[in-house]
Amino acid sequence: MTNKELARNFDLLSGLMELHDENPFKIRSYQNAYNVIRQMDHSLIDLEFDDLVKIKGIGKSIANDIIQLKTSSRISYLEELLDKTPSGILDIMKIKGIGPKKVRSLWQDLGVESLGELEYAIQENRLSLLKGFGEKTQESILQQIEFLNSNKGKLLYYKAQFISQELIKILKIKFPDSTFEPTGELRRMMPVISKIEILTDLHPDRIRSLDYPEIAVEENEIVFNNFRISFIYCEKENFGSTLFITTGPEQFVDKLKISNAVDENQIFELNSFPYIMPHLRDNPGITEKASIASIGELVNLEDIKGVLHNHTFWSDGSDKTLDMALFYRDLGYEYMLVSDHSKSAFYANGVKEMDILKYLEEINEADAKLDNFRIFSGIESDILGDGSLDYNDKTLALFDVVIASVHSGLRMDKNNATVRLLKAISNPYTRILGHATGRILLSREGYPLDFDRIFEACMQYDVVIELNANPLRLDIDWQYIQKIQEMGIKISINPDAHSRFEVKYMDYGVIIAQKGGLLRKNCLNAEDVNGFENWVRKRK
Repeated sequence: MTNKELARNFDLLSGLMELHDENPFKIRSYQNAYNVIRQMDHSLIDLEFDDLVKIKGIGKSIANDIIQLKTSSRISYLEELLDKTPSGILDIMKIKGIGPKKVRSLWQDLGVESLGELEYAIQENRLSLLKGFGEKTQESILQQIEFLNSNKGKLLYYKAQFISQELIKILKIKFPDSTFEPTGELRRMMPVISKIEILTDLHPDRIRSLDYPEIAVEENEIVFNNFRISFIYCEKENFGSTLFITTGPEQFVDKLKISNAVDENQIFELNSFPYIMPHLRDNPGITEKASIASIGELVNLEDIKGVLHNHTFWSDGSDKTLDMALFYRDLGYEYMLVSDHSKSAFYANGVKEMDILKYLEEINEADAKLDNFRIFSGIESDILGDGSLDYNDKTLALFDVVIASVHSGLRMDKNNATVRLLKAISNPYTRILGHATGRILLSREGYPLDFDRIFEACMQYDVVIELNANPLRLDIDWQYIQKIQEMGIKISINPDAHSRFEVKYMDYGVIIAQKGGLLRKNCLNAEDVNGFENWVRKRK
């Protein structure tokens, strides 16, 4: 169990305690434990009780809970609260903007115990009877209910990839003479997967006879790690053509002639096409001559020279600047940008104005200790409600790079969101627009934007647009990448790392960048250290 998975237990526990009006001091202790655990970079689940209680923020009670999770995969107190809570209430608690106290009011005062009942209560205007549920709040709740319902059964790519890889490892050991290949959306590396599909030449009868302790078999489906995986069977001699067809998408498949083939490459040879990687096939113009010719110019992971957008212990990261830099240098990167949260991000322990000089001093000291690697100073400055940044110009001028991002007041209509971002983009110190829509995949839909106006402003003020590589964000969406680079705007593929190990998110960012057709020449951090330093010095 990872620290983040461990922390989620305490987050749920504190929420349920508040829902059931438990002791507020105890609630705060669990909330604090959640924040402490999720930021630690070494595993806690294997520690003994005496070692756990030495950690600041983890008392005896919480240490006992961690030991319980280790030995029985459960916390008795959490199980007790879950038993008292209707399952539909847990779905309601996922809605942003209504905390446990409001959920308790919906449940106890209106008898609402599910998303469906909540939607009906809003349609009946019954929420107007409760304090804190105005018209805008109700509209927002309805939109989120629709979003949550539409995403039921869906899975993020990085999770689907891991699950399928683990299952295929098991199957290849069990059936070494058979072939197993992910197909469909998973093979095309879509950010969100509606189902996991695996193509195989293993006969369905043999799949149904599979006897393995971690796997449940139902017809042509397998339940593995609580997820359903569908199997598509085909004869060995048709494996290539079936893989091509089932990979999709339909509009790509329809453009090519198909014949029976053992190897998918034969389909491309038949059509006198170079091989087009599955994750590029969703791009509607990929079969055009110019697009095919540019495939070799797409950005690759080895093209990325610098890691931009990193949080250290100065805000909500878990590493010191020097440790992070050494790790990145050993991986072969040439530079990094430290960009901790700014003062308005109090929830993330943003850097206070009085600490800015100390923050910059530490970055400079770490930079001076390294050979063949540069550390640039930055800040992820919050875009306030009126579009201004949360430091004054004199302070912003101290940093090499300012990333401007929205973190609060996310419930905006299209006009307000667009105007807010336009003002931030026009700020002379804004160099990169961070996670432009604020979306969290399968959890929070991004605020609506007039992208034409946003892109025009980025072009006018020479602002780079971030492709946030965190697999829960992947923001900006890949479908906008072609237009962005056609307008001459650079894109930066950033991990938004809160520990040095999250540099692995770059893998997902590059996949999405390629999916959108990003060329290496249009990627900011494909510049070597000298090229990046020249960009830093080029103030707007």
